[in-house]
Amino acid sequence: MSYLSKCLIPVGLLILLSCEQFLEVDLPGQEPRMVLNALLDPSDTLKVYLTRSRGILEGREYEEFFDLISDADVYLETEAGDRFPLEYVDRSRPFDPNAFYRLSEFSFLPNQSYRLVAEAPGYETIQASQVLPVPVPIQSVETVRLGPDGSWGNSELIEFRVRFADPPGKNFYELSGRIFGSDTAVFEGQPFLRMYSSDLYPRPVNPAFEKDHLLRSVLLFEDALLPGQDAELVFRTSVPVDYELLEVTLNLAHVTESYFRYYDTADLQYYNRGDFLSQPVLVHTNVENGMGIFMARNPAVTVIRLRLNE
Repeated sequence: MSYLSKCLIPVGLLILLSCEQFLEVDLPGQEPRMVLNALLDPSDTLKVYLTRSRGILEGREYEEFFDLISDADVYLETEAGDRFPLEYVDRSRPFDPNAFYRLSEFSFLPNQSYRLVAEAPGYETIQASQVLPVPVPIQSVETVRLGPDGSWGNSELIEFRVRFADPPGKNFYELSGRIFGSDTAVFEGQPFLRMYSSDLYPRPVNPAFEKDHLLRSVLLFEDALLPGQDAELVFRTSVPVDYELLEVTLNLAHVTESYFRYYDTADLQYYNRGDFLSQPVLVHTNVENGMGIFMARNPAVTVIRLRLNE
């Protein structure tokens, strides 16, 4: 009888000595800077939001709140060199900061350049410029009923064909809208008014127009996707059919490139947050000596009425 035995023989003892070394690393760009956010829309009052940036190592008492700058001088400058001061409006409430600089009752002209300048103690003077686009009116809207949608209740899928003239040059657009329905019904012998209201939620037929990361129910696109100067945008949406009258408001806004780039990158950054496998996204900014965005749009509104029960 034979036996096979195994033995573990220690061949050596390795002792690892470790030490800790602390390195001081300078993080550039951590000084506070002014952050500007403003939208120029001729159909609305110009409001400029000014806040203070924070370094990545700076502590925060309330993560969701911004540090407002209330002691700045903010001006709007025209191409002619005229300067118009903005007034500071503070509508903040406890745990709800809400303050901005406002310019009321000012007539903005298409194809004119406007510059915002902001000065505040302890910060570099910042500025940003935008040219207000010309309005691009909707020439015609054709609707086609595609039958029951099947996604919810008594709904039907409607296809919209929106036609407009794309101006020469490089252009950017945003299409949004609302659906409003009303009807009179009788309950227990008494008439009452039923109402329906919803965003448009346009779904483009051409998938090249689709941007899943957008946080609002809009179509944001550039004219490189359009067939030519005689442009047509085709999309579909679901509408309820059990209302006597539906009003669909279409808003085609001619927007600046900064508007397009900002929402495209800011929404994509928010969409990718928490996904460590996604590529980092730099949010578009056009503010000199600071951070933020000054953008412009010029909307054209068309209202169409649908009677689906006729």
